[in-house]
Amino acid sequence: MAKIQKSRKAEQTSSPANIGKRLRQRRLAQNVTLVELSKKSGVSFATISKIETGKVLGGFQTIYKIARGLGVLVTDIIEQDTQEEKFILQRRSQIEPHHTGLYDYYPQATRTHGRLNPGIMIIHTTQVPDRVDWSNHEGEEVVTVLSGSIDLHYEGREPQHLEQGDSVCFDSGVAHAYVRTSEQPAEIFFVSTRASIPRRT
Repeated sequence: MAKIQKSRKAEQTSSPANIGKRLRQRRLAQNVTLVELSKKSGVSFATISKIETGKVLGGFQTIYKIARGLGVLVTDIIEQDTQEEKFILQRRSQIEPHHTGLYDYYPQATRTHGRLNPGIMIIHTTQVPDRVDWSNHEGEEVVTVLSGSIDLHYEGREPQHLEQGDSVCFDSGVAHAYVRTSEQPAEIFFVSTRASIPRRT
């Protein structure tokens, strides 16, 4: 994927207080303690506590790990507090990429608090990630390989090999991870359904 420049809109990020509030709501809704979440995510107890209280923002990589530990989409935590709209148009220049050590995420147009979470992912890793980095979040996910090839690792099944043009749909509540098998990074398009959003207070 060509380098995407950020617009002013893309540069706007949620405040530490808002991210912390959403994180705490998600954790309490699952009756998960800070200690338990620390063990599940690999993020220290102190860091999670500071994020929840709005003392630090955390950064995408950290929030990504915490979301994995909670079994929710990272966008459910970092999503901006904006007014809900019925129609969303997102230009290429407005995409804000997020990078992890395994994948690059390019979020696509989505309604605030909507049920669909679409995006493009660039798969860099050629090694199966540690289990703490496998995804699992309520709902369904459909994936289409746009370029390159990948192996989909899905708990309870043998790895599934996908080439360009192949697609797969699965229960995303089951732990899963992507590994590229092509010489160059693989590119996939995905759409996942979001869990219900806890009522904000």
